[in-house]
Amino acid sequence: MESSGKRSGLKKVRLHHLLFLGFTLISTVPVFFLAAWAQKSAIESEYTAIEDKHLLLAKNLTGTLDRFAKDAEQIFRVAAHYLQTNKPTEQIATLMKIVRFNHLHITDKTGRIFSIESDWQGQAPIKNNTQISHKLLSKLSLDIEQAKLLPDHVFFSPALHNSHGKPTIYLIKFTPDGSLVIGALETDYIVDMGQKISFGKLGHATIVDHKGHVLSHPNSTWRNEIKDISHIKPVSLMMAAQTGVTTFYSPAIETDMIAGFTFLPKIGWGVMIPQPLSELEERASGVRTAVIIITLLGILTAALISWWLARYLSMPMQAVVYAAGDVAKGKLNARIPTFRSFILKEANDLVLSFNSMVNELEKVERRLRTSEERFKEFASTASDWLWETDEKGRIVWESASKKQGYRGRKFIEIQGMTRQELAEDVMKKKDWTTYQKALDKHEEIKDFHYKYLGENGQIYHALINGIPLYDDEGNYKGHRGSASDITKRTKAEHELKKARDEAETANKSKSDFLANMSHDLRTPLTAIIGFSDIMRHKTFGKLGHPKYDEYVRDIHNSGTLLIGLINDILDLSKIEAGKYELTNEPLQIDELIGLSFRQLELMAESSHQSLKMEISSTLPHLKGDKRAIIQILNNLISNAIKYSPKKGTIAVNATTNENNGIEISVEDSGIGMSEQDLECAMNAFEQTDRLHPRKHEGTGLGLFLCHNFMKLLGGKLKIESKVNVGTKVTLIFPASRTIITQQEKSL
Repeated sequence: MESSGKRSGLKKVRLHHLLFLGFTLISTVPVFFLAAWAQKSAIESEYTAIEDKHLLLAKNLTGTLDRFAKDAEQIFRVAAHYLQTNKPTEQIATLMKIVRFNHLHITDKTGRIFSIESDWQGQAPIKNNTQISHKLLSKLSLDIEQAKLLPDHVFFSPALHNSHGKPTIYLIKFTPDGSLVIGALETDYIVDMGQKISFGKLGHATIVDHKGHVLSHPNSTWRNEIKDISHIKPVSLMMAAQTGVTTFYSPAIETDMIAGFTFLPKIGWGVMIPQPLSELEERASGVRTAVIIITLLGILTAALISWWLARYLSMPMQAVVYAAGDVAKGKLNARIPTFRSFILKEANDLVLSFNSMVNELEKVERRLRTSEERFKEFASTASDWLWETDEKGRIVWESASKKQGYRGRKFIEIQGMTRQELAEDVMKKKDWTTYQKALDKHEEIKDFHYKYLGENGQIYHALINGIPLYDDEGNYKGHRGSASDITKRTKAEHELKKARDEAETANKSKSDFLANMSHDLRTPLTAIIGFSDIMRHKTFGKLGHPKYDEYVRDIHNSGTLLIGLINDILDLSKIEAGKYELTNEPLQIDELIGLSFRQLELMAESSHQSLKMEISSTLPHLKGDKRAIIQILNNLISNAIKYSPKKGTIAVNATTNENNGIEISVEDSGIGMSEQDLECAMNAFEQTDRLHPRKHEGTGLGLFLCHNFMKLLGGKLKIESKVNVGTKVTLIFPASRTIITQQEKSL
C-alpha cells in the first residue's frame, strides 16, 4: 500500500506539454547562437578592416618620414661643407628653409667656433665665436661621444627644447679632420605630416623619437613639452623595433584604443595610428538592435509552431494510450478509431499496427499454450535462422531458412561441420577466442561476429547468439540459438564509413579553399582601398606626384588579380552546374598564344622569365570557345612562370597529331611535381604543400578548370612532370575541331 501510495503521488507530465517545451528549447537555441554569431561577426569584421587600414597608414607615413630624415641629413652635410670651405651661405639658405634647419654650429680642431643661422627669409649669416650653451652640450654629451667614435656618421638626438623653448632635434657628427658639427632641426614638418592624418571622431597619428618622446600629436601640450609616452604599449613595441597592430589604454583620452604601428630602422622614430575601440563598436551597434528584434520574433514564432506541432504529434499517442488501457483491462475488442483529419504516416502506421496487434492477441494466446518447449527457448533469441550444435561444436540442426542462399548451400551439405571449418581461413585464430571459450566452459554465446565462406566464394557475416543445453541429468549436450545475417549491414557500414571519409576530405578541401580565398580576396581589395584612399586624401600633394603612378599600377594589378579569382570561381560554379555554354568560332592559335603572352608579360618580366612560341605557319585554325581557351593558356603559362626559376624559359608549341587533331604544349624547367602532387593539383580547391601555396597567390582551381574546359571541348589534358626537372602540359583537341581550308585540302 505504501509503495502504491508513493507511485500515485508522482507528478505526471503531459506529452503535449513536454513536446512543446522540448521543441521550443530546441528551436530557440540556434536563434541565440545565430544572434551571438551575427554580433561577434560584425565586430570582428570592423576589427579586421581597421587593422589593415591603420598598419598601411603607419607604413606610408613612416616612408615619408624616412625620406624627410634622409633629406635633412643630406642638407646638414652640404651646409657643413659650405661653412667649412667658406662658400657663400646664400646658396644653402633655401635648402635649410625646406627642412626647417634654424642653426648650424661648427667647432674645428683648433677650437675656433663659427655658426650659421637661417632667418627663414632666405638669409643665412655666418657668426663667429657663437657658443653653444653648456646645458645643451650636457644634454647632447652621449650623442657627441657616440659621434666621436664614428667620424662622418650623422646622429639624430632625442627631441629637446632649444633656447626659445621650441621642440628641436639636433643632428651631430664629427668630420674626418676632427671638427664637431651640430645642426638644430625644428619639428614643424613632422607635426604637419602627423596632423594630416585624421579620421573618425578621434582617429589620428602619433610620431615619437627613439626615446619615446612626442614629436607629433593632436594634443599641443604634449608636443610643446615633448612628453615621454614610452610606457604606452605600442610605443614600447616600436622602441623594440617591432611592427604590427595592438590595443592599449590611452591616457590622453582615457579610453581603450587600437593602433597600427611601425618604426624607422635607421633613426628609431616611431609612428602609430590609433583609434578608439568604442568607434568600432559603435559602427557594429546597428547590428545589435536588428539581432535583438530577430531573436524575439524567432522565439515567438518557434513557440507558436511548437505548441501546434506538439498537440498534433501527441493526439495519436493519446489515443493509443486510452485503447491500450482498455486492452489491459481485458477488453480485447478495443480499437483506435480512424483519424479523419490529416495525420502523419508514422502515426497512421502506429494506429493500424496497434489495431492489428489487438486482432492477433487472441490467436497468439491460443498458440502460446500449444507451443513446444524448444520453440519457447528459440523465441527469446529468434532471428534469421535457428541452429543447434552438439558437444563438439558440430552443427546438428538448423531451421528451414526462408532466405536460402545466405551460404549458397543446403543444410545437408553443412551438417556435421563446425563453424571453424565453414569459415576456413576467413577468420584468424584470435577471432575465435570468445566463441571457443563459451563452448569449452558451457557459457552463453553473446553477439559473436561470425564470418564464413559461401559456395560462390563470397564472404558472409552473421551475428551468433546461443545458450548451453543440458539433459535431465545435467550433462552438457551442446548449444542452441539464433543467427542474424548482417552481411548487408556490414557492407553498408563499410560504405558509410567510406562515404564519411570522402565527405570529410571534401569538406576539409573546401574549408581550406575558403580560408585561402578570404586572404586572396582581401589582399588585393586592401591594396586597392589603401592606395586609392591615399590618392583621395592627396597624402603626397596633388595627383601629379610620380608616386601616384606606382599606386595606380598597384591598383590595376590588384584589380586584375581579383577579377581572375572571381572568374575562376564563377567558371567552376557554371561547370559543376552543367550550365557553361561553349561558343564555336574559328580561332588562330598563334593569335591566342600571343594574346596570352601580352596579358602575362608583366608577370614574366617580374620573375625574369622569357616566353617563347614555336608554331608552324601552316597550322590549321581551331574551332572553339575563345574565352575558355584563353583562360586555359593563361592558367598553364602563369603556373609555369610561378614555379620556374629566375631567367628561365617557358616554351609554347602547337602542331597537329597523326589524327589531324591540334595539340598545344606548355613546357617549363621549374620545380616539377611528383605523382602525389599531380593527383592533388587536379582536384578542386587543393594546392600541394610542397609548392607552398601562400607563396603563390591563387584559388587552387587552375588545373582543375583546365581539365574540365578540355572535357567540355571534347579533348583532354596530359601532364608530364618530374621533380626538379620541369613540367610539360599538353592540350589535345579532337580532330573534329580542326578547320581544314580548301587550300590545305588540295595539298
